[in-house]
Amino acid sequence: MKMLAIVLSALITLSIAAGAVAWYAGAWPFAHAGRATAHVDPPGDYYVTLDKLVVMTRGANPAGPSQYLAMDLVFAVDDQAHVERTKAQLPLLRSVALRSLAAYEASQLRQMKVDEIIALLDREYLATYGARSEMPFSRVMIARMMIE
Repeated sequence: MKMLAIVLSALITLSIAAGAVAWYAGAWPFAHAGRATAHVDPPGDYYVTLDKLVVMTRGANPAGPSQYLAMDLVFAVDDQAHVERTKAQLPLLRSVALRSLAAYEASQLRQMKVDEIIALLDREYLATYGARSEMPFSRVMIARMMIE
């Protein structure tokens, strides 16, 4: 009899624990109990790519061979509405990146870390839009970069 009581109490404890885990995880039948049914996308869940940005860099010797920087930029976007706005503004985004990176020599760009180039681009985009809230994207990233 004592063994039966122990087994029953263990089964009850396990079933309560399983129910608590299911409730916490939102598993069926607890999936929609007390939760909003609207779907909200997490921030930065969309990405817009700016491919094949080629920048002719200044050379230390104007008579020497020209050097270039080729890169692909990726813009993290918060929602679908901002995706369309970012895509519509890709020519402006390309122009700002080209203008800001063309001011550097290839040797200077080689010495910069990727995070420094991203910070440079972020500053330029912020200066162009005037405020971070006006920018159609939340952050800029470099997907590929090559200096020749």
